[in-house]
Amino acid sequence: MSLTARYWEANGLSHAGGTILGYLQVCEPAAQTQTEVAAALGLSAGTVSTQLGLLVRIGLVERVRAPGDRRGRYQLPANMWTHILLTESERIAGLRTLAEAGLAALPATRPDRIKSLDALVRFWEGEWPRLEKRFEDFVRKDEQ
Repeated sequence: MSLTARYWEANGLSHAGGTILGYLQVCEPAAQTQTEVAAALGLSAGTVSTQLGLLVRIGLVERVRAPGDRRGRYQLPANMWTHILLTESERIAGLRTLAEAGLAALPATRPDRIKSLDALVRFWEGEWPRLEKRFEDFVRKDEQ
């Protein structure tokens, strides 16, 4: 799990958040209460509560309830990794908005600060849909 924690920490999450994600990748059963997560990882209840709240908000973890059980349990959403990659088109669209705003106010000194973003966005706007299609074909073929 420390490898997973380091990966997510390098990508903007806290070490505790990455540790929780690593645990939820391999724990049995797949859905765990906050108390179970805290006990398994040796983290405080407050840390686990805060991190699970963040992870739910950003879509890396989902809260579920078992029938007849009032306690919330937390698990990784089905196909989370695929979902993360396929939301890249949303990030590209967001970068397009930033590039257009930058081009409208293009600085006289070092316009590369904006033009490099525009070039990057134009590249991915053309390539990403093809990569998504190739990935979908790969998954479909892999499942056969």
